[in-house]
Amino acid sequence: MFLAVTIGTTCLLGVVTGHGRLIEPPSRSSMWRYGYRNPPNYNDNQLYCGGVQIQYEVNKGRCGVCGDPFQGPLDNEPGGKYANGIIVHSTTIGAIMPVMVEITASHKGYMEFRLCPNDDPQKRISEECLNDFVLTIIESKSTRYQVTTSGKYKLKLQLPDGVKCRACVLQWKYNTGNSWGVDPTTNRGCIGCGNQEQFYGCADIAIGHPDIEPGYSLITNQMSKGEPIFKPGVPTPPLVPTELETWDRPPTPDSGEEVDPAIVPSQGGSSSNAVYKVYKNFLDFQSQFPNKYARPCVCHSCVGKTCVCECFQGDISASSTNSLQSYLMLTILVFSYVLQSLAL
Repeated sequence: MFLAVTIGTTCLLGVVTGHGRLIEPPSRSSMWRYGYRNPPNYNDNQLYCGGVQIQYEVNKGRCGVCGDPFQGPLDNEPGGKYANGIIVHSTTIGAIMPVMVEITASHKGYMEFRLCPNDDPQKRISEECLNDFVLTIIESKSTRYQVTTSGKYKLKLQLPDGVKCRACVLQWKYNTGNSWGVDPTTNRGCIGCGNQEQFYGCADIAIGHPDIEPGYSLITNQMSKGEPIFKPGVPTPPLVPTELETWDRPPTPDSGEEVDPAIVPSQGGSSSNAVYKVYKNFLDFQSQFPNKYARPCVCHSCVGKTCVCECFQGDISASSTNSLQSYLMLTILVFSYVLQSLAL
């Protein structure tokens, strides 16, 4: 079964690393956090082209325009599960538009924003279209804004005059600068030179169409917005540390167990059947998982220092994962010595 687990701990938050996400207007992968009825992407701060090796060694520097691996799956582009034509911001022609980016782990470098006018949300956009409208950032008076630390960046963008569209795509691009590389022009080696990790986010906005409200899907022609999952001032959820994903033992090749199951959010679970428990010892909590080789937990919400996660319990197999219907609420208290013991 799946467990909806609440973990209250300062040590977890201290070791989690991430990267960045576009949160205002929210990207296609992040809109679920703010009340839009769109599939959740719990790793929405990792839209990084599949990683440096995939982007540069396999795909020769190419990336999906919204951060997906170039070869796919293109989950954040039309036809993908997160691209459902839901407008998240509506503004006027030539307006100064506020945006907010959350950098969950600073890798130096700089941010850029581009715009592609597109009145068909089911049509893929091109890099050429985006490059026609590289937006000026008011705070830096240029098209780039330097990233110096983690946190939330509130910026203002100057939208171009004469651009009107029902479904413009706003692209956020974060080109990091914390890796050693060689400048191909000067052949000089330095931190930030050469190929660097990149992060992206795409948001659907309307310009010059006051009849289109945020939350309206141009594909289904229905409103797709409710109460936000995350309130202002509430931290967004962390990823589960690798130490807790893999527990403490390597997989057994001949065990017949699936090492990396697909962990999905609970659907249809009834909170009225919830059972609350408190575990003060991590090993007691670990014993609830018969399969110690699985990655059991994926966090998907936080309030203060308390996180709600989806966890798998029971045998992991192709036949069993399709018939899991029951859910259990657990409250877990994990102390700082847990991660210390896992590191030994």
